[in-house]
Amino acid sequence: MPLLNIYTSPLMGIWKINEPWQELLDSLANKEVYLPDLHKIQSDKRKQEWLTVRLLLQHLSGKDALIRYHKNGAPFLPDSKYHISISHTRGFAALLLTGETNPGIDIEYHSERAWRLHKKYMNESEATFIRSLSDRKSTETPLTVSVTETATIYWCAKETAYKALGETEVDFAEHFCIEPFNPSKEGILILKEKRTKQQLNFNINYRVTEDFILTWKE
Repeated sequence: MPLLNIYTSPLMGIWKINEPWQELLDSLANKEVYLPDLHKIQSDKRKQEWLTVRLLLQHLSGKDALIRYHKNGAPFLPDSKYHISISHTRGFAALLLTGETNPGIDIEYHSERAWRLHKKYMNESEATFIRSLSDRKSTETPLTVSVTETATIYWCAKETAYKALGETEVDFAEHFCIEPFNPSKEGILILKEKRTKQQLNFNINYRVTEDFILTWKE
């Protein structure tokens, strides 16, 4: 089975989805438990994603555990001290399992979409900063990631913060601001939210791989 990676600090799993959903179902230790919810899903692709997440949880926790959802769509584990966050992208699924409250994770495949649509989720200062990266002089430290990859880091980081914040009616451009940072293959950025009275700061981890871009907040 294509379980790509397990990270231990925090506990995360990445799965490359290429099995048919029937094979994924057969891989679950107690598949009968999942059938009532699975039968409600019509799309084969959605069944693949749904089952992959359950397999990831089985690998990370070492046991069967049902996932339920709050009214805002956030996943949780009933009667458990652990908290989870889930993400899917084209051909991949990611799951974060932690004892910390309000986790967030996001995974995105490589594309130019994040930069092409940046006005939907970036404020002007963020867009200006990213444009400046492409204008770096040859004497400056060269970038190890592209402008489009950096834009995807921004998008993933804001998705991660949205999941961690747990609020509705969030405007990514207005309520989330990422401080300028030197983008690389792996690092931590600071995101400030203005949606709540607390105006929290989030330390968002990011990682750029050959296959995808991953962000998380434990």
